[in-house]
Amino acid sequence: MKKLICLFMTLAGIALSCPRDLQAAAETVHVPLALDYPFIRMVIIDQLYTQPGERVIMVDEKTGGDYARIELSNPEVKSNGSLITIGSDIRVKEGVLVLGKYIQMVDFEGYIELSQRVVLDKSTSRLHLETVDSHIYKTNREPMVIATKMWDLIKKYVHPNFSKVVIDLALPIDEIRTMLPLFFAEDERVGVEGWMNSLKLGGLRVGKDAVLLDLSMTVETNPPAPPEPAQESTAQEIERFSRLWETWDAFLVYQMESLVGETLTPEEQRTLFETLLETRYGFVRALENKAIGNELIRQQFVWTWQQLDSILRSHLVKKARGDDMIKYLAFFTASDALSALDKLGPALNVEISRDGLLRLVQLIGTQEIAFGYSPAVDTHLRDLLGFGQALDEAGPSFKELEIPFPSNENPAAPADAISNLILRFLITPAHAAESSPPNLEELKPWIYSKNDLSSYLDRVRRALEKTADETFAKSKLDKSYEPFYRLMVMATAWQESCWRQVVTSKGNLQPLFSYNQSSVGLMQINERVWRGMYKTDSLRWNIEYNARAGAEILDHYLRDYALKKMDPKNPLDTDTLARAVYAMYNGGPGQFQKFLKRNQADSFYESDKLFWNKYSMAKAGEFQKVSICLVGK
Repeated sequence: MKKLICLFMTLAGIALSCPRDLQAAAETVHVPLALDYPFIRMVIIDQLYTQPGERVIMVDEKTGGDYARIELSNPEVKSNGSLITIGSDIRVKEGVLVLGKYIQMVDFEGYIELSQRVVLDKSTSRLHLETVDSHIYKTNREPMVIATKMWDLIKKYVHPNFSKVVIDLALPIDEIRTMLPLFFAEDERVGVEGWMNSLKLGGLRVGKDAVLLDLSMTVETNPPAPPEPAQESTAQEIERFSRLWETWDAFLVYQMESLVGETLTPEEQRTLFETLLETRYGFVRALENKAIGNELIRQQFVWTWQQLDSILRSHLVKKARGDDMIKYLAFFTASDALSALDKLGPALNVEISRDGLLRLVQLIGTQEIAFGYSPAVDTHLRDLLGFGQALDEAGPSFKELEIPFPSNENPAAPADAISNLILRFLITPAHAAESSPPNLEELKPWIYSKNDLSSYLDRVRRALEKTADETFAKSKLDKSYEPFYRLMVMATAWQESCWRQVVTSKGNLQPLFSYNQSSVGLMQINERVWRGMYKTDSLRWNIEYNARAGAEILDHYLRDYALKKMDPKNPLDTDTLARAVYAMYNGGPGQFQKFLKRNQADSFYESDKLFWNKYSMAKAGEFQKVSICLVGK
């Protein structure tokens, strides 16, 4: 009644302030429930082709004086107008009883196609197949004519068996009813649960790539609230949303790691890498601007689903069996539903919650993959993104963020100690080391002082050269890029840290952090962006490890992005290539095209200009000028 009064007064032109919940309007949301043909194929295999090698024995019996055996194998599923076609290799054997012994009369091998109508029972939310027609072909798929008796056997034993295939959609629909309310604020969940009562299956359509069903529900949308002035998030809000974003980031990695063991194409691998880094850089930027909130997480959820949807569908259904297939379908449908709701914008107030994400995890969960936000090196993630074996972690690695460093200490270690450390670093392969208490002797060679500046710069230069050479030796880059790559490593370290790993402050030794405390060490590796790829404690204290991490990232960007994405008919000159690679190093793979646009417009970021300055000096061999950013001359 209140809604009607409010509506009447508004239509009558009478000024009245109606609460937003009284202004709500009903709107129908349509969610595509897509049964991809690879998914249907796996359902058929799981329910019918249960013999090893994707085979099914339709009949193998001796009745009276006849013997018949029909075996189907290697099923395929595709669209055929308003029907679907199931193709399969077929072998038919027929025999007769002669003098007490069955004599084989027919041994036929060929290919069969069965035209199937997909039937939806809305009362039970189940799909089943009805065989409409069938055709027999030779093994080379040429049409052929077979004997009437063989046709009769096929119609009797093959056709009815496909009607036994059932796809139960009750689980994914029930899962949506349970899950969607978790993606709204707690005070709105009761209302959202009411929407779920309207959830129903509609029409069915056979598409080119999938059987498509329409899942619809009626929701209430509020008119958008008046725009409010942009405000910085409070410290408490930043803390709360940072923890929620970490859960979201852990979920994104978990989604990706559901693909562990799958053979990914280079393009799929790049999509995973770009998607992960884009979301992480987006979080870092939002954190810097103190503008982190649910809007960021919701946008990232929808965007990443658009990137990963087809990859996850194409790979997960191939290895799913039994209940897992329906769980995956529920996962895909729930994600599609959230994307559909998001299109209504702020009118719905969708929130990506920890409870909702954990519910999604249960649908694609595996015992082999742990869920959680951890700084530890994740070997699964490195493999998926094409980085391979984890870096050697030998050397300093401490939990402490600072170590007492007496003011009377000489930063330069004794000559023999330095020589031994440098020799180990430059020549001897490192081996994994156990955690140990902070040892200043390992760190002293990498603490610069005015009294030891020349020797310090020489040590770091030699360390960077060795790192570049070792990384390049393992890379698949063409040998002609070796001088260029070495120069990139040297110049990037110069720009990022002025060749420093640690600094002294108020009687303590600390890792060199960026101004926003997100990136660390010689190569300024961003700890959040590269979470799971590198060991945090080693990045902070181990100059060798930090250098290897940065060199590996540069190799990846040069090899898998810059050289693959630039126009082979109009390749970039080496100077532009260097600047494009650094732009990605500084801001993620999406910066490649953005830098090329800046280059074309001759309008550069300050970071572009600063790197170009360091790169130009490095190219001229003027490494002694690193001292300018250390001591001013």
